[in-house]
Amino acid sequence: MNVLVLRPERAAARTAEGLARLGHRAIVAPVLAIEDIASSIPDGPYDAVLATSANGLRKLSQRPEIARLTETRLIAVGDRTAAAGHEAGFAVVHVADGDGRALVAEAMKRFSPPARFLHAAGADRAFDIAGALGLQGYAVVVAELYRATAADRLPQAAEDALARGEVDAVLHHSRRIAETFLRLSDAAGHGATIRALRHVALAPRVAAALTEARCAEVAVASRPDEGSLFEALTRLGDDRSPSGGGRSN
Repeated sequence: MNVLVLRPERAAARTAEGLARLGHRAIVAPVLAIEDIASSIPDGPYDAVLATSANGLRKLSQRPEIARLTETRLIAVGDRTAAAGHEAGFAVVHVADGDGRALVAEAMKRFSPPARFLHAAGADRAFDIAGALGLQGYAVVVAELYRATAADRLPQAAEDALARGEVDAVLHHSRRIAETFLRLSDAAGHGATIRALRHVALAPRVAAALTEARCAEVAVASRPDEGSLFEALTRLGDDRSPSGGGRSN
């Protein structure tokens, strides 16, 4: 299948490699770009650093404060974020398997209130980790280290592929990506085209943006990780195979 990949460029390259291993062709067309935020990082001590994305840890690793923070334990969401933590120099990394809610559960399992955490975060957050832990008596300092900036027009790679009818499926790694893609596609005159495509969402919240926009075919990953996203893409393709009553790509 020809699969449109919309996430920011560095992450999109990894996704493209994964798709190629499965025999798919990736059309990389990021609708968001990652930008640094020059925010301060308050002094510790911290009982742990919390990270929900590899982007936060990469930005943290570029800051002078990283030298003292790597002596602290890290709680990271998923293997990819954990790997970024090891690359940043954290020696002790605990992996929360899931999403922000799983990270909160992992932090509560390992620490008792009033433990103090530093959340290496982006400006846009799908789940309020600081608020959830705060309700349980923990202290969370949020350091916003990056923001995802939306494109002002549909990327040319997506524009060209849609115009030629070359897109079979679209991957959506976040609700903001889905919403941005819908808005830019509508503005470019491709609204009807993209709603007839197959869409694969990382989580139910992401899928909701697509179903609310009346996209006809939306699959959801069983877990919020890229392996499960690829599995959902494969199932979607199998459903369209001749044995499933549809077309094969």
